Amino acid sequence: MRYENKFWHREGNRFYQENKEVDLTGLRYLHSGVDTVKQLYNCLIRPDVLQSLQLSYDLADVYFEVGGVDWLITRSSKASGYQFILKNLDLGFVVLLKSFYADADISASHLKIECTPQLIADHTPASLTALIDQIAGLFCVQLVHAGISVHIATDVKGLVMPSDFEARLVAKAKRQFKFNTISNIQMELNETSVVYGAGQSYTFGSAGALQFCVYDKTAEAVKSDKIGFWEDVWSEVPATDFNGDFSDSARISEYEQGDQIHRIEARFHHSVINQFCWGTKLDDGSPLTIKNYIELVPHLTALWQYALNNFRLQYSTSYIDPIWQSLIQDVQYFCPSPKIHYRRQQKPPSDNSRRNVAFWLGNQIKLYSRARFTPAYVVSRLMASGLEADLAHYFNLKLYGESDALHSVLLEFVGDKMRTHLLQGVAA
Repeated sequence: MRYENKFWHREGNRFYQENKEVDLTGLRYLHSGVDTVKQLYNCLIRPDVLQSLQLSYDLADVYFEVGGVDWLITRSSKASGYQFILKNLDLGFVVLLKSFYADADISASHLKIECTPQLIADHTPASLTALIDQIAGLFCVQLVHAGISVHIATDVKGLVMPSDFEARLVAKAKRQFKFNTISNIQMELNETSVVYGAGQSYTFGSAGALQFCVYDKTAEAVKSDKIGFWEDVWSEVPATDFNGDFSDSARISEYEQGDQIHRIEARFHHSVINQFCWGTKLDDGSPLTIKNYIELVPHLTALWQYALNNFRLQYSTSYIDPIWQSLIQDVQYFCPSPKIHYRRQQKPPSDNSRRNVAFWLGNQIKLYSRARFTPAYVVSRLMASGLEADLAHYFNLKLYGESDALHSVLLEFVGDKMRTHLLQGVAA
């Protein structure tokens, strides 16, 4: 089914089109901000730090001190990619150290630093970036920002989840799971949609790419014992009828204890951020660069709008839901994003890939020749392989996907190779 994303006509919180009208006066945004930051580094681990850390772990000491800062040590599983996890949540940091996939004495992706929402809220983008770098310097040298992951979220009061929310949400999730209680299982699922607790919480997509969540933040904050922090944040939004009267009878804050708050959250893996950098050009033709938090911040609003379009709630096949239109038009993170065309693209192939493409292409053509397929059919299968970028690079074509050049070159190349194989008796 083909869906369009038309906007409704709008006057304030009243949305209308043709003979339909939706009033979203009761919808109030209590918070829009960054919930999680994960900074990756390429670096060299300080040998004395790694040696002391390993010794502490071997002696079953749960605490480790470096640079005057205490850390709680846990050993990580290989699934995380790192050998050690060091926590100091009082400071607001979780440090993942020493890659499983590289030796300690070579520069590699040995360090990832995660920040808590409380730490993020207490800092400007510039000061947080500097503080993360400072913590990184306790563990490693030759630090190079290698990428960043981010969770951005909006907390909403007055959101009534439609009973057919799943059916109307246009998404790319391929599998669906249902559970009765909140858990962290969405971190282990790939390309899925997950529904918790009678439709109160939804998770779509992969934790290793772009993940989209809608859930009861009040219940989650109570469960994680962070309700006090979030109630302070929500209470900063003045009531719609507040007129500046601070008398005891006046209702100053929009949030009242006991209100149900829904969180709408987009979680961007660092690989997705990198894809935007590979696919997006600035006005002067230079590539987009986002390797740390301060570089990321100007683009948060654009990323938010991208996520809402990627996981889009439809009112009909033609119109998006007014709730989604409001989220797109009214929510802003820090500042408006630059007026550039954001585009995701897979990592461009390198010269090292040409040899692999040659082997793969040669083997494919030989197998198809033995089965006596036509060159046109073989080309159609090659074009459907998802490797158009590598094939275009192999044939020195720049406009792959935007012209018929790759198809024509492949057809000629495959035809010649298949004819040669047949004459040499490969298919005999």
